[in-house]
Amino acid sequence: MKPEISEFSYGFALTNELVGWIALSAAPVFPSLIEEGKAGGGYDVKLDRPGVPLFLQFKRSHCMVTRAAREYRSVLATGGTLNVPYYRFPITEASTSDQHEMLLSLDDGSNLVFYAAPRFYQIHEINQAWSRNDIARRSLFVAPSTIGSLDDEQHHVAFDGANTWLCSEPRALEVLTSRGLEDRLSSYLEEHDQPLGERLPLLVTDMHQAERRGREKAELRRSSKVPQDVPFSDRRFITDFESSALWSAEEYVAVSLPEPDPPASREPKPLRSEAAILREAADIAAHVFEAQMIIVQPR
Repeated sequence: MKPEISEFSYGFALTNELVGWIALSAAPVFPSLIEEGKAGGGYDVKLDRPGVPLFLQFKRSHCMVTRAAREYRSVLATGGTLNVPYYRFPITEASTSDQHEMLLSLDDGSNLVFYAAPRFYQIHEINQAWSRNDIARRSLFVAPSTIGSLDDEQHHVAFDGANTWLCSEPRALEVLTSRGLEDRLSSYLEEHDQPLGERLPLLVTDMHQAERRGREKAELRRSSKVPQDVPFSDRRFITDFESSALWSAEEYVAVSLPEPDPPASREPKPLRSEAAILREAADIAAHVFEAQMIIVQPR
């Protein structure tokens, strides 16, 4: 069954919920909304306190309801378990985009990077989860490093309530629930107690290096094959959220809409040094890695 919700709707709902985590403070950073003193602008980061970046790429889940589905049959053939109905989301093919290779390069052990996908696909389900503050609990978090490099074939992550598989040739994956993600973030914060403002220059350097590694690896893969005319994928900027970042919870209702066009670019507001670096990091996350950067700090 095709998803009725958009990545935009799911990503906004999940991000909004993460901001309200009890044990941690999570602030999504939108490149053009970092304006000091602007209430509700997505800028609630304490640069003089420890903090770690969380990078999320949002995926829509398709619901598979029959045992004739490809992933079910292939997992069953290996002796594995995948219960029907189950969900799946695609990993963008290497022949189409460098997206996965770029995220894999960013997920090098020094950053927290995940695909995030819901265990629901219908409008009434996301609205119900939203009203119950249940979006994160009904989500799955998959690190690109657990998937590894992929070839040009089509690949999906297939999952039910207990099992997660990378397909086409099935391989079991270790994934995180929302509780597991919160525990991982808490542990990471304990290990990284340097003030965020001091870490930002190194973070931006690391992101540039990850971009270079990812592009070099993707180019090496392409150069080892017969040249093909392959178009680059259209970039869907996470800055789409900026127009909705000021919505209140009462105003939000999920709707089934096509992915919105990215907002028109505008001249960024001059910022102090640390805030400017923070904006640069968020901009790289959105435009290079197609991910939402969220800064997580202890309360």
